[in-house]
Amino acid sequence: MKRYFLIPLLILMVLGVVFAGCAAPAPTPTPTPTPTPTAPAIKIGAIMSLTGEDAIVGRGVKAALEYRLEQVGSQVAGRKIQLITEDDATNPTTGVDKAKKLVEFDKIDVLLGPLHGGVAMGVANYMSKTNIPEILLMQKSLAAIKFGGNNVFLPFGTHEGTGYYLGAYAYDKLGYKTATALFEDFVAGQEFVGGTIKGFEKKTGTVAQKQPVKPGSVDFSPNLAALKQSDAVFFWFTPALTQRFVAQYYAAGLKMPLVLSLSSVLFSEMMADIGDKVVGIVAAGPYTSLIDTPLNKSYVEGFSKKNNFLPTGQDISADVALTLYLEAVTATGGDSSSAKIIDALHKVKATTPAGVFSFTPENLGVGDLYIMQVTKLPDKYDWKVIDKYSQIPLDVPSQ
Repeated sequence: MKRYFLIPLLILMVLGVVFAGCAAPAPTPTPTPTPTPTAPAIKIGAIMSLTGEDAIVGRGVKAALEYRLEQVGSQVAGRKIQLITEDDATNPTTGVDKAKKLVEFDKIDVLLGPLHGGVAMGVANYMSKTNIPEILLMQKSLAAIKFGGNNVFLPFGTHEGTGYYLGAYAYDKLGYKTATALFEDFVAGQEFVGGTIKGFEKKTGTVAQKQPVKPGSVDFSPNLAALKQSDAVFFWFTPALTQRFVAQYYAAGLKMPLVLSLSSVLFSEMMADIGDKVVGIVAAGPYTSLIDTPLNKSYVEGFSKKNNFLPTGQDISADVALTLYLEAVTATGGDSSSAKIIDALHKVKATTPAGVFSFTPENLGVGDLYIMQVTKLPDKYDWKVIDKYSQIPLDVPSQ
C-alpha cells in the first residue's frame, strides 16, 4: 500500500520540475538612472532705496527688475534666476552692510545698484575687493570705477559727462552766453552741474554765480532772491528737491530759462503738479518714455500696464544693467563665474528701450545721450527728445 501512495507523489514532483523549467526567467533588475545634476540658480543681488530720501525712485527700480525677469521667464542660458533685493534706506552705511550681506551670506553672482550716489561710492569701494561684478545704476562719479577691482561697471556713464554735453549744447544750440547755477551740495549735485558749467565754459560761456544748496532744503527763497540775471539757470537736485525748487521758482515770478543737468529727477507726475510753466525746460538724460522706437513703445506699454506708472530713467537704468548681465551670461553659455562674466561684459552690446549699450575697456558705458525738452501732451507732461549724441563714451570728452 505504501508503494501506491509514493507513485502519485513522484509524478507530481516530476511535473513540478518540468513546469519550473518552462517558467519565464526572473527579470533582471533595471539599474536606477543617475539624475542629471541641475545647475544652481543664478543669484542676482540688487540694492535700491525703498525708504529714506530716494524712496520715491526705489519702487520703480524694483518694478523694472521684476518686469525684465518676467519677460525672460526668470531664466537665462538654461539656468533659473533668483533675485534678492535689499533696501539701503538712502544711507551709505546701510548700503555697505546690505552689500556685505548679499556677498557673504547670500553668495550672489552679481550686484546691481545702488542708485544713490553717496551709497554707491561706499558700496563700490567694498565690491572692488570681492571680484564679484557690480553694475551701478544711473550716472555716478568716475571714481566709482577707479577703486582697482576692475569689476565695477558704469553703463550710464558719469555725472560730469551728462552735464558736459548739456552745457555745450546750451551754448551752441540754445544760444545762451551767460548762466547762473544752483546744485544740491553733495557729490552728484556738484558733478552734474559742475559738468554743465565745464561744457558751457569750454564754449566760452560765462557762469556768473554758483549756489550750493544744503541737501534736504525746503525753502529756496534765499537762493531765488540771490539769483543774478543771466540767459539761463543751470540746476540739479534730487527728485523731491527738484519739485520744490521748480515750483518755488515759478511761484516767485522768475522767467530765466531753466536748464536741468539730468532729466530723470523731474517726473511727469511732478510736472503735472506744477502745471504749464514747466513746458520748455531743457535737460539731458539717457531716457524718456517718448523715445520713438518700436522697442521702447512696446516696453512703455507693457511696463505701464503692469505697474500703472511710466518708466523713468532710474527704472530704465535697472533694466539696462540687468539686460547687460543677462547678455553676458548668455555669451558664456551659462557660466556665471566672476572672471567669465567680467570678460563677457567687456564684449557685449545690449539693445534696450534706451538704445544700445556697451562698455569701454575701463568699464565705462558707451551709449546714447538725449537732449530733451518738457512738452505737454493731451494726457500728461513728459520729456520730448530734441537732439541726441549717439554712441558716445558717457563721460567728459578727453579733448
